[in-house]
Amino acid sequence: MLGQRYYVYLFYINALVNVTAFIPQILYKNRFNGSLFSLALSTLIGTFLIFLFQTQIKKFPRQNIAQIMDRIFPKWFQKTFLFFNFTLHIFAGILFLISNTQIVNHFLTPNSIIIFYIFLLLIVFLIMNQTNSILYMLEIIVLFATPFYLFIMLRFFTDDLVMVDFIKQSWTYLMHFPKMNSVASGLFVFTGFTNFFIYGEHILSIGKKPLFIALGIICFVLFSSYFVPIGYFGLNGVGKESYVWVTAVDSMRFDYFFLERMVPIFILVQIGITLMYIILSYHSSLQYLQLMTKNVGGRSKWVGIFVVVISAIITQHFTDEFMLLKLFNCFFISRIILDLFLMLILLFASKKQM
Repeated sequence: MLGQRYYVYLFYINALVNVTAFIPQILYKNRFNGSLFSLALSTLIGTFLIFLFQTQIKKFPRQNIAQIMDRIFPKWFQKTFLFFNFTLHIFAGILFLISNTQIVNHFLTPNSIIIFYIFLLLIVFLIMNQTNSILYMLEIIVLFATPFYLFIMLRFFTDDLVMVDFIKQSWTYLMHFPKMNSVASGLFVFTGFTNFFIYGEHILSIGKKPLFIALGIICFVLFSSYFVPIGYFGLNGVGKESYVWVTAVDSMRFDYFFLERMVPIFILVQIGITLMYIILSYHSSLQYLQLMTKNVGGRSKWVGIFVVVISAIITQHFTDEFMLLKLFNCFFISRIILDLFLMLILLFASKKQM
């Protein structure tokens, strides 16, 4: 069994990919009309969902979602719910893969098609590994990336170019009524608890201290991703950039570091974090498919890989930057609906078990 820190890693990487997921851009579209209220509301709802999930899942020790549902719900209902999870995780992997490719295309190399297929080949190779191996890989990526993010945040808090008045101005729009898409995008960073059904069998049950650490990290990353670009560009400026965080890091200067501009390193680290998230999503989709077919390690795995590859290639061909933003909005809303449905299943199963 792996330590509780791996559960924190699952929350952590879910929060870090918010930059790749266009979450700041979605929030900035409503920056004058409820984004800050949406962040506060998503924090409250997300925290409640995490603690509710923890209290319910303790009643089903060492059981995955299929085992929890097996004695209570009919087979057709189980397979339908597992199928939706399988589909949503593939959808998540596709969106983040395309977003990663577009970032490379914008800032590193114009050969985006070649990069896309290299990423896809690497991901397919890695998702076939054992779950423990993927979790070890997750720890390496997190430990490697964290110092860079801490260094960027340290520079933000000490940078004379940051305009505190811009940040203060954003607080004046706090009491505007929240928007559904802003709340859904903010809630995405709290959905790391859903990984428990796939990776929980390999991790010790989480205690209160690691859970509070995870929540602290999530809240810090979520609000930082909103306020840091505002500190550099103001409320008017942040609405003009497609990749606002890359531009914000490019505005930072590190006079006494070995590189004056950290943006190339930031992009590479963000690409690595996003690839790790995609691997987790696709591996989860394969696990859900195997639970649905009761065929662990058999043909279902190759069917799942075929679906992963074909769906990624087709979607990439028809998706541009504007379509990707719309698809992310749909994904966030679908993710929250499925998570709320999951909570209802756990509550119902818990009541039946009593």
